[in-house]
Amino acid sequence: MASKRPRPPRQDVSPQERDLFLEAVEGTVTLGDRQLAPLPPRRTSARAVAVILDRGPPPPAPLFVEMEGDRYRVRAAGVSKAQVAELASGKVHVAATLDLHGLTAVNAAEATRGFLGRALAGQCVLVIHGKGLHSGGLSVLRDAVVAELMGPSSGMVHAFATAAAKDGGEGATYVLVKR
Repeated sequence: MASKRPRPPRQDVSPQERDLFLEAVEGTVTLGDRQLAPLPPRRTSARAVAVILDRGPPPPAPLFVEMEGDRYRVRAAGVSKAQVAELASGKVHVAATLDLHGLTAVNAAEATRGFLGRALAGQCVLVIHGKGLHSGGLSVLRDAVVAELMGPSSGMVHAFATAAAKDGGEGATYVLVKR
């Protein structure tokens, strides 16, 4: 059995400090072992991420696409339309955000692939690519992101959809990372 580290010497507490402490914790209940909060998900180590990225993304997976003007909803097999509708509505917790402004289309695709490779499985992430307002109305980065998500990175994606207005609208994409 491993030995415990020695405790630091106990410092004396004044009666006033003791009374203040007891007043502060008055009415609290001690948690039992069964009431402990769950641990946060484990982070993937940098070495594990490097191995995953070296292997490259999984092969492209078949996707179901719904388009309405400049808005899109895309889902992999096994993902319901209701799940994609919830994603597109913005009623999901965005765990991480990637802003691609200022990148070339090639660099944006590579950054998106790396970002998805580092995201935790099951997370919703937000990729900000812009609306193409400074490119004559053509969103080169959006097209690069969608091409990446439907092609090389499709094996890492459960679903993706145009973001809700509060998160950038047509200038951003929600991505649900595959579990």
